[in-house]
Amino acid sequence: MTSLRTIFSIGFLLLFTIACRNSAKIGLGQLSGGETVSFVRNDSEGWGIDISGGKTPGMTQANPVKLDILLNEDKIVQRVSGYASVKKTRSGIEAAAKVEHEGGAVFHITDHWSISNSVLTLKRHVRVKGNAEGGFSSSVIFETGSSVTWPDVKCFAPGALYGDPTFDGDRSPGGTLNHEAKRFLMREDILPAPLFAVAFSNNSSVAMLNPSPDGKSTVEETRMTRDIMIDPIFRFGSLGAWQNEEKPVEFGFTFPGITTAFGRGTDTPVRTRWIRRFHPVAEETDHHYEIRFRFGSNEYFRDVVMDAWRWAWNTLDPQTSYTDVEQMRRLLIDQLASQVTTIDGRTGIPFVMSTQDTALRQWNWTMIAMGFVGKNLEGADLLLREAERDKTERGQKMHKQGSEIINSMIKALNTVPLQATGYDLATGKPWDHEWLAPWLRNATEDMRTLVHAYQRERDLGRDNPEWFNWVKKYVDWLMLQQREDGSFPRRWEKGTSVVAEPTGTTSYSPVPLLVIMTEETGDQKYLQAAVRAATFVWENWGTNGLFIGGASDNPNITDKEAGMLSLEAFLSLYEATKDKTWLERAKVAAGFAESWIWIWNLPMPEDAVDSLLHWKKGVPTIGPQGITARVAGSVDQYMAWSVPSYAKLYKYTGDEHYLEVARVLLHDTKSMVAIPGRIFDLRGPGWQQEGWRMGPGGSGRGVGGHRFWLPWVTTNHLRGIYGLEEFDQELFKKLSVKTEL
Repeated sequence: MTSLRTIFSIGFLLLFTIACRNSAKIGLGQLSGGETVSFVRNDSEGWGIDISGGKTPGMTQANPVKLDILLNEDKIVQRVSGYASVKKTRSGIEAAAKVEHEGGAVFHITDHWSISNSVLTLKRHVRVKGNAEGGFSSSVIFETGSSVTWPDVKCFAPGALYGDPTFDGDRSPGGTLNHEAKRFLMREDILPAPLFAVAFSNNSSVAMLNPSPDGKSTVEETRMTRDIMIDPIFRFGSLGAWQNEEKPVEFGFTFPGITTAFGRGTDTPVRTRWIRRFHPVAEETDHHYEIRFRFGSNEYFRDVVMDAWRWAWNTLDPQTSYTDVEQMRRLLIDQLASQVTTIDGRTGIPFVMSTQDTALRQWNWTMIAMGFVGKNLEGADLLLREAERDKTERGQKMHKQGSEIINSMIKALNTVPLQATGYDLATGKPWDHEWLAPWLRNATEDMRTLVHAYQRERDLGRDNPEWFNWVKKYVDWLMLQQREDGSFPRRWEKGTSVVAEPTGTTSYSPVPLLVIMTEETGDQKYLQAAVRAATFVWENWGTNGLFIGGASDNPNITDKEAGMLSLEAFLSLYEATKDKTWLERAKVAAGFAESWIWIWNLPMPEDAVDSLLHWKKGVPTIGPQGITARVAGSVDQYMAWSVPSYAKLYKYTGDEHYLEVARVLLHDTKSMVAIPGRIFDLRGPGWQQEGWRMGPGGSGRGVGGHRFWLPWVTTNHLRGIYGLEEFDQELFKKLSVKTEL
């Protein structure tokens, strides 16, 4: 006879099992910001996800599984599903769903969700049972609450979008046309890190990151000649945010990636082109990925940029490929010296040379330019520096070259206001082209270097008063151009004080020069002008985590050089005043600038012919940086120049992260410089072409727009080396060698 206790126990277990089966909610856990993540049963659609509490707006997804299924070139259908089962485990939640394909195949989706501090992680695996025509992609998407609208969010994608799309160009991924369409969709292979963040008006945010990006593709795919392609090799996703019609704002990740582009020309309305990639509906298809969501609170947008980027850096943990710094220094300075050219007593560094053909001459090769990409005075300064290291005939020759470059520039451009910021080596006349117009940046950047060269040479017993007098004459004229709000125009008409481009976006450029003028003359008016100019930059853009207008040939475009130069401006003011306000602002500019550095390895197309690639197979892509938001996905090595800046931040703040950035910029930026035994297809050691494409388009991944060298390529590498050693020799030694763990 069964006891009452046994009957009661069986009944209790039965009721408990039924209760579990009928439970409406299963909790995953709580994030560190207070958000609770739960799986909620929907009456007819299985299990969905709910995130509520904390600072971030409520987020839900009734159907966590979304598949886009390509039936044919003209038909794509969406299949959405809740989870059929949700099971709690020690490590999180295991959720599963099944989606049937019209062609008879079945998709089995297994998702693992987990929480660690402020991060929610999804690991997804889609298995295909059976085979069918067409292709598929999968997405994980969250919906915000109905109170959140498109104007309420700011988005951040490194190297592509920093909240305000106004300065990103109209047709770029982070530009105004996409903003007007209420969507931003970023392929991973255009981003320095596969990261995208959405910031809300209450200072909360959610950032998405692929912690283990792959990026594999093919030559044809990366050329973007076809809108729809199916291939199991595609291993890149896309991240973004959007709002469709009256629906809530959504954000999420799609794999393989999807993006939009716009027709070229003057088409009205502009044609939107959707580029979609799929995996085949086949049993052998390997479709899996991991995506992490970081929930932030109490962050201004500038903090979102810095904190989300720092999270991505720490997660991806970029590994440095060390170079022999002393060998690199010598190869680069010898390459620079080899290009110094003298015509009719005038000496300069040509504006452009082929990295492959020694006989090839561009139409503008005799253009001798100041600052930006020409950097003749900075090149001269580097030759003078090396001459002090080498007392042999080699060093003597470099000293002569450096001095003659400077004297030739002053002779050609001796009138103030400047006729140009460069001249024709063949004629000695100012170069009459917009590239070398009287740009604020071009002149002040190289003149700052010239004052340093003047001071160092004077300390060595060689006085060149004409060097400093020329700079002072220019700076005293420049002081008269500063406006009441502290800003300076970007450009003037040649030889006059007539403003050709009034915008003040590059007002950070003259700040270090003005600071050193006070140091040299003792007159505080220059420092006061510098403070006013830097304050203008901060109040108009820096406070929002945005810096624009660095590249003279891309006026008023969001770009990394604006961040680099703002960092220099703020650091120079901190060093001059010891006011920690400027150090805090320097950290914001540094965070912006470093977010353009590539910190993951993107493979070149597997079917590419290596001899046709400019960035060669197997060369790590850690270190290069995006150029401007207008051309997201194109990279160069300009930030090699900023090694001393990040070393200074490390010394002034004690933050080890800045040391890591300095190390990457010192070593990893040299990966495509030709060295003995690794010439690539370049003309010799010390050569490197100007830039490359990582993102899709043009001739495809790994191919740049040209094979030319400009003086900045070498001077920026060298400035990073010489500048670090000059700032702190012990730190230079520490960073130059591999740290043993």
